[in-house]
Amino acid sequence: MAKALWDTAGWLWSDHYPGVDRRDQPADTKAFDDDLFKRCPDLQLFRDLADAAKHGGQLSNPKVVVTGISGSGSPGGTSFISNPMGRMGERAFGPFGNMLELTQECTLRIDHAGGSRDMKEALATAFKFLQAETSVAPP
Repeated sequence: MAKALWDTAGWLWSDHYPGVDRRDQPADTKAFDDDLFKRCPDLQLFRDLADAAKHGGQLSNPKVVVTGISGSGSPGGTSFISNPMGRMGERAFGPFGNMLELTQECTLRIDHAGGSRDMKEALATAFKFLQAETSVAPP
């Protein structure tokens, strides 16, 4: 998800600077990124995660503010498992026993130099920001 969000920021660059490679304009790239990060700090976290994913999980770039990921990951949603025994040890009815419904919660956090950020909140914020940015015509 981090890569998809950061790739979308790359499309914003292309909209504002058609035909210009980011690597060829380091000062403009820095100013553009700094403006995005000022308006949506979560985007910088996802830039760091996308960069780390590209480099085998390494967070060694000097511009990186992310220090790691903590918590447990889950895509959320509901899963079902079968329990052949009832709650009191009795045989459950049906071929699969009792079906237990589990709702797993994602507790992932993005740890960074200034603290920690809830992954779900950061994803929602960055997505909404980029959605608004891509619906605006470039200058």
